[in-house]
Order: sequence, then C-alpha cells, then structure tokens
Amino acid sequence: MIDMTVIRRSVLALTLLMPLSLVLAAEEQTRQYDIELLIFENLVAADNGEVWPADYSEWFEESVDETALPVASTEQRQWLTGSSLRLGAERNAFGRSSRYRPLAHIGWRQFVLDRNLAQAFEIPVDNAKGSYVDGTVRVAVERYLHLNLDLQLHPANQEVTNQTIGLDYQPPEIRLTESRRMRSKEVHYFDNPRFGVIALITPYEPPAPPEEPAPEVPANTQP
Repeated sequence: MIDMTVIRRSVLALTLLMPLSLVLAAEEQTRQYDIELLIFENLVAADNGEVWPADYSEWFEESVDETALPVASTEQRQWLTGSSLRLGAERNAFGRSSRYRPLAHIGWRQFVLDRNLAQAFEIPVDNAKGSYVDGTVRVAVERYLHLNLDLQLHPANQEVTNQTIGLDYQPPEIRLTESRRMRSKEVHYFDNPRFGVIALITPYEPPAPPEEPAPEVPANTQP
C-alpha cells in the first residue's frame, strides 16, 4: 500500500529545494574563472604525424606556487601576471627545448557565462617580428566548462617566402580550430602539427574578508 503522506512530503521537499538549486546554478554560471593559455610553436617538421610525447610530465620539474592569487577586480576581464600564472614551469621547459618555442603565455580573469551569452575575444599579439599566433578564444559554461579556440600561426619565415616567390604566392593556412569540454583545474593540450596550446581554467576564489575585531567589554567595577 502506497503511503500518500510520504509522497506529499517528498513533493513538498522537492518544491522547496528547486528555487535553491536554480539560484546555485545561476551563481555557478556567473562565477569568475582564471583562464591561462601557453601557446608554442613546433620547430620540428612533423606535418605527417604527432611529435608531442605521450607523457610530458618529466619535462616539468620546477615547482609552481599555486597559492598566490592576483588582487580581485571589478572589471569583466583582468590580465594575470607573475605568480598568478600557474603554467610557469611548462613555459620554462619550452624555453629550454630545441623542439618547441613558446610564442605566448597569457592569462586573465573573467565572468564565464552560458553559451548564449559568452562572447569570443581576440588574443593579444606581442611578437609580430617573429612567429606569432592570432585568433579568438571563447569560454562558456553549462554543466561543464567549454573552451573554443580559433587560432592561426604566422611563421617568422612567411614574409621572406612571399618576397622570394612573389606577391601572388599564398602560403598554406596553419590553423587550430577546436572546441572541448573541460573540467576546472585540469590541464588540457590542443595540438596542430605546427603549433599547440596548453590550457588551464581555474575557479577564482575571492579572499575572505578580514575579521572584525571583537568589541571591547568594559571591566566590571564594584561600587
């Protein structure tokens, strides 16, 4: 025999919990995240296959201070610098490598919205004299984080090739276009035979407000 009282209580409990779940979902979708990208060029001609090692953990022996967080900001996007970048060991490893060259190491903090509201933005280009990468990055959140990359590599020798062959020569497009579902705090690798990206997305935790000093209690004086 079905106990209708238990069913009514269950339905009531679900009704009371539903607004709270919606609030929590809204808060999660307007949460700030630190997005970090390490973009590098492959110096070894390998257009016919992968050259990235399956296990690259041995490359990265330096320790990274993951406790240092940048100062909070009210801006929609804040660039991260110094110890706020968590992929410093990987960046240094590429700098020592004869197979790869780091092209850009950037990080920023932003509010991450759902797919209908999230907008793409262009990555900054600092090294236009050598090889560089331009394009857009878009981060959105639903049940998981979603990172969308649309990047193009411009090799340093491309301009020389154009001058040698002629203005009518159009070099092949070296492009990386990929969308991936991610979990926060996980390092992900996006690859193209000519260049690649290491990406890390970390939830931003605002520092706790300072505790207010307890009010002074006057000493009990006897008359």
